[in-house]
Amino acid sequence: MDEVVQALRDIVKMNTVNGAEKQVTDYIAALLAKHNIKSKLVEYAPGRASLVAEIGDGNGPVVGFDGHADVVALGDASKWKVDALSATIKDNLMIGRGTSDMKSGLMAGVWALIHLKDQNVPLHGTLRLMATVGEEYGQYGAKQLGEAGYANDLQTLIVGEPSGAAKQLLMQQQIQHMLQIDQAGAEKLAAANHTNEQHFIELAHKGSLTYTVHSNGVAAHSSMPEIGKNAITPLMAFYQKEEEYFASVKNYRNPVLGPVTPVVTMVRGGEQINTVPATADLSVKIRTIPELPNADMLIAIKEIIADLNAAGADLSLDVLSDLRPMHTMEDAPLVKIAKAVGEANLDQKLPLIGVPGGTDASSFLAFNPNIDVVVFGPGNITAHQVNEYVDLDMYHRFITIYEQMITELLH
Repeated sequence: MDEVVQALRDIVKMNTVNGAEKQVTDYIAALLAKHNIKSKLVEYAPGRASLVAEIGDGNGPVVGFDGHADVVALGDASKWKVDALSATIKDNLMIGRGTSDMKSGLMAGVWALIHLKDQNVPLHGTLRLMATVGEEYGQYGAKQLGEAGYANDLQTLIVGEPSGAAKQLLMQQQIQHMLQIDQAGAEKLAAANHTNEQHFIELAHKGSLTYTVHSNGVAAHSSMPEIGKNAITPLMAFYQKEEEYFASVKNYRNPVLGPVTPVVTMVRGGEQINTVPATADLSVKIRTIPELPNADMLIAIKEIIADLNAAGADLSLDVLSDLRPMHTMEDAPLVKIAKAVGEANLDQKLPLIGVPGGTDASSFLAFNPNIDVVVFGPGNITAHQVNEYVDLDMYHRFITIYEQMITELLH
């Protein structure tokens, strides 16, 4: 087993479900040290630390590479073909939680940095590798690094999140809809691909705005509701006003990402069936686009709450997450380099797409909105699923892709 596969296998075996990422960043720090590359650990909490490492002469632009060390829950063990933390290799696929999302992308970036340093490739500028904690639930590490200034001087950012799908999935209508192509276009794309996996360059993704509205009332026996205050009533009034607002913004569209997508995801209220509810909550997740800034939507929501409170309600707002959308223009040098280098190394055409899900890029853009970003990495849509896997051929190819992209960006 070659050393790049062994390193990936080592970190996949580490249980970093929603925490304990320092296992991974300690491992990376030790690996980098063997190649005379200094790194810094940035502690977020006990057992949780992001890592920053840099190479280059410092006389030029700053290129960032981002990957996260946490993974989502392992899922139902009975549905996995192998132990979820075994990093089992079969038919040149490594199976295990985090193989696609995104320990393979993270380690591909690490090995690209090591190879560039070992080969004394001249880099006129700085390559900054950032391995973060807590991306899956809050982007804690990226926010912390942003607050520490690590995003301020970035011109470009490569996010090594999974960007592929098994080639046969091109025949599925939902994939064709995402790519905005028909069956004939999908067949043409598949015919031009001489690998088992189709990849895409994600130059845009939606942001998100997540919040809960709390309603306070006064409990009373249901036989005497007049001495209480039903918390559900003003919450329903808020819901109706909010729906009117969402209808008013439905025509906002991004050419790549499409419309803003609001969804009421949870409603809770009351304690038992014969008591006037003293509390009620309503939670919302909005997938946002650049054309309608998160801040503008928050202002509108707060105005609805203020109007209802002025009329006698007791509503309050708890913003749970506020993540920016990302959209890099097709003619940006980063996108052109990713497409040229990627197509040459992956032996396929690479469509430029936007996706609804987010990445650490949102948190870095909050501190520096002028960063050009691409999301492009080994791995596929088995992320977050049982039997998650990465194609090891693609893992090797992406190490080369990152080396060549970085060399081009810092020539």
